[in-house]
Amino acid sequence: MAITLDALDGQYEVRSEANHGGPFLLKGDGITVVKNGLTYRKDQKGCIWESAFSVIGNNKVQIESTVDPSHAGDDVYISDENGNPTKCIVTYRSVLNAQSVNGKVVLSGEIKHGAEITHLTMTQL
Repeated sequence: MAITLDALDGQYEVRSEANHGGPFLLKGDGITVVKNGLTYRKDQKGCIWESAFSVIGNNKVQIESTVDPSHAGDDVYISDENGNPTKCIVTYRSVLNAQSVNGKVVLSGEIKHGAEITHLTMTQL
């Protein structure tokens, strides 16, 4: 079954693991809502995430996410493309695999940003 933009709408559990140059460790977890291919959420650390999703092929979804850590605590930073900590907005781009599991959309894939790799899984609730 091919994934459509309308089928992406819904609430998702977000799970990610990042390597930060070492072993993969659990990173951001949370819930987000996709509506008309867009999301907006504030994570537990106070970072603001805005994402746009586009169906680009049979079971392929492009994601472009920006994260703004400027509203998070003084000790919260994200990594720029060179792996340096920053409070500036950073954009991540990737293509995720999309599949239907028990009637729910599951998006999964890797996001590469500088030397960091993040495994992302979004499961529709």
